[in-house]
Amino acid sequence: MILVLAMYISLLSFAVSKFAGKKRHRWIHSGYMTVFLLPFLVYAIFLGIIAPIVQAGIGVSFFGIIFAIATLVTGFVFLYVGYTSKNIRED
Repeated sequence: MILVLAMYISLLSFAVSKFAGKKRHRWIHSGYMTVFLLPFLVYAIFLGIIAPIVQAGIGVSFFGIIFAIATLVTGFVFLYVGYTSKNIRED
């Protein structure tokens, strides 16, 4: 499961870095979307789709929380990069 979590975070980071590029406002917007939207969506997907398939509600809920927290932390990293990086230009 740790490998799946690592792949998820790396794909999310790769997608945001390709989308945002060197534009500061895109990093900030990506961070806000990742912090305030994606954790709830990830948790809902775990509970609504994966839990009925594997029929293990408590286990899926635990891993849904883990993935949601990892998404939240990644979003805060995106915000940090957007607000503090000197190499990213202001547009």
